[in-house]
Formats: sequence, structure tokens, C-alpha cells
Amino acid sequence: MPAATRSMRGGTGGGAQARADLSVSEQSRCTTDDYSSSSDDASASDNSSAGASAVPVPPPPAAMGKDYSLPGVDFTWMDNEEPHRRRRAEILAKHPEIKLLYGPEWRTKYLVGATVALQTCLAAALRDAPWPAFLAVVYVVGATANHSLFLAIHEWSHNLGFKHPRANQIGGILANLPIGIPYAATFKPYHMDHHRNQGVHGVDTDIAHPAEARIIQNRAPLKALYFLLQLAFYALRPTFIKPPPVTRMVVLNFAAQVAYDAALLYCCGPNALLYLLLSTFVCGSFHPTAGHFLSEHLEVVEGVETYSYYGPLNYVTYNVGYHNEHHDFPYVPWSRLPDVRRIAAESYDTLPQCGSWCGIIWDYVTNENLGAYSRVKRTRRIAATERINPNDAVGDGTIDRAGLRQDKKRL
Repeated sequence: MPAATRSMRGGTGGGAQARADLSVSEQSRCTTDDYSSSSDDASASDNSSAGASAVPVPPPPAAMGKDYSLPGVDFTWMDNEEPHRRRRAEILAKHPEIKLLYGPEWRTKYLVGATVALQTCLAAALRDAPWPAFLAVVYVVGATANHSLFLAIHEWSHNLGFKHPRANQIGGILANLPIGIPYAATFKPYHMDHHRNQGVHGVDTDIAHPAEARIIQNRAPLKALYFLLQLAFYALRPTFIKPPPVTRMVVLNFAAQVAYDAALLYCCGPNALLYLLLSTFVCGSFHPTAGHFLSEHLEVVEGVETYSYYGPLNYVTYNVGYHNEHHDFPYVPWSRLPDVRRIAAESYDTLPQCGSWCGIIWDYVTNENLGAYSRVKRTRRIAATERINPNDAVGDGTIDRAGLRQDKKRL
């Protein structure tokens, strides 16, 4: 068995029923901690001494991922609906009090303001710094800070910073400034499609295009190159699959970003802008926080398409590791996602989890059973009129207009 059993452990690869039969202890092995069979060995010893009446020891977890040596390897295709709407309904039937957690988090704007100020000040302060110190601050501070800003924009795409959608959009544009490249205004419609139509071919641009997957497959050098440049893939892929419409907010985002970059360049010189751009590049590459790009939806356990991570990096990433909770309850802000897990522990503690973002990066690159095809895709599309955010109006300018027209024609 390849060294691949490090990452997400505990999946038996037997579909939904097999996953449902996994015990809590077995599912706890679905982490990126090193695989250990000591508990199984101990159970086997106990059972052998107990005689024939003992309960058989369950088989060890199957190897993660899929066999890329088989001809015709492909994404895992499903024709059912994504799992989160159903689980949300089931949890709310048991715990209606979770609805009390809905709504904006007022503290986010202050955290974002402090991060924007920090990055702007560091960019100015490091303009004449020696390269070793410059690059060290880029990796340790700058990349972490810019990644947190990406995830603040994610929060505000769900209208979880302010009561009105427009305020969240403007807040996202301000959070975008130290990233150096305009991004916030075009992110929301793609991300809403990711929630509404998780894995749907041609709609969810979070998944590699078939052309990408055919080239990368499970080849370690290409997987490493892909991860190194993954922000470029995330930025360019949607423009080929679903080019974004040019809205007023897109124009404002572009104008604000050009003005900020030009002012920084004029006042502080090219190294100040280079600091921010390198921070953005590194934060989406081989950086610990970038592990969430893989851990969230990489199909490590057969048929399981969303995973949560409960480790310490959540403190600097707005709890994006609570990803099952977030997809189940996109109305709940980052600060209250741990409460969702606590209240509905019986629904989350038995799911496969990611134990380390650094570990999943390593496993993705080195494990021959993980690659570009390790994602769940589906063909069932949900109407674009379904709201992901409760205070989004259909006319707020961020809805997928083309998809909305297609759905209205079908209806």
C-alpha cells in the first residue's frame, strides 16, 4: 500500500451505507495524522483470546483516493443532489435553535481593517529591507494576512459582515486592497454557484476542468506545479468556463485596486507593491493556510466530498476549516460555526475529518491515489433562484443571470 494512508483515514470505500456504518473511532482516523493500526492490533489480540464468540475486528480503512492506474479514470460522478441541504434540514429538525446563530458578525470589519492597515504598513516599512528579512516576513506574516483577507471576502460574499448586501460588497473591495489584484466583486457569483450547485459540471468552477485533469492526473511534478500556481488556475478557470459579467461593482473593484496599487507604488516604491503581490502568491501556494483548498473537497474517502478541519489554523482563517458546518449553514458567520458543531455533534463527529492542512498538501503531491480527478461531480443542477444568503435579493447584481434565465425557461 502506498504511503498514502497518511491523509484522510477511516473510509471503507463502500458508498453511503458503508460510511454510515463507520463508528466514531474509525471515522476519527480520517485525519491527516500518521496512520496507526495499533488500536486494531490490540482489538485483534483481545478478540483472539476471547474465543469464537468475540465480535470480528472490522477491516482496516481502505487506501485513500482512487486507483489512477485503471483505464478511463475519471471524476466520481453522482446524479443526486449535493448533501448539505438534506443534512441542514435533518439538523434543524433536531436543533431549531441553530437558527439563532444566523446573521452578520460585527467584529469582522475591525479584524479586516486591522489586517489591511498591517499589510499596508509592512509594505511601506519593508521597501528597503534586506531580501532574507523581506522574504521571511512575506512568508510568515504577509501570506498569512493576505490569506485571511481572501477568507474575509469569502465571509462577506455570504453577507455575514453587514446587514445589507451592498455594504458587504464594498467591504470586500476594501479587504481586497492588500491582495493587489482585483478579485472580490467577481468572487461572489462563482461562490454562490459552488454552494448552490456543488460539483455540477460546467457550473461549479471550483473543480478542475476536464482538460486540466487529463494533463495533471496523479503526476507528482504536475500536481506540485498546479499547487504552486493554483491561484492562477482559480482566477483563470472561471473566465473560460463562465466569463463574469462586467457590473458596477466589478468596475469599482478594479478602479479601487488600481488606485491603491498606484498610490503605494508612487509613495513607497516597487518593493512595497512586490511585498503584497508576493504575499498573495505565497498564500495560495505551498503555505500552511493554503491546505484548505485541498482539504475542503478533495475526495480522499470514496464518495465523501466535503471535509472539516478543526485545527489551530482556523484562528487566522475565519474558521474556514469548519467546512461541513459552513456548507450546511452558510447563514452562520465564522465566529459561530464552532457552536454549530457543538450543538449538532452527533451529525459532525462521525464524518471524516482533515487533521492537518500541511499533511494534506504533502499527501496530494506525493500520493499516487490522489490527483486532479479526486473530486465528486454531478449533473443535477439547482435553480439559480434558490437563495444561498437570506438577505440577498434576486436583483442585487450578483446572481448568475444566464443561469437564472435558463432556469426560468425550464420552469
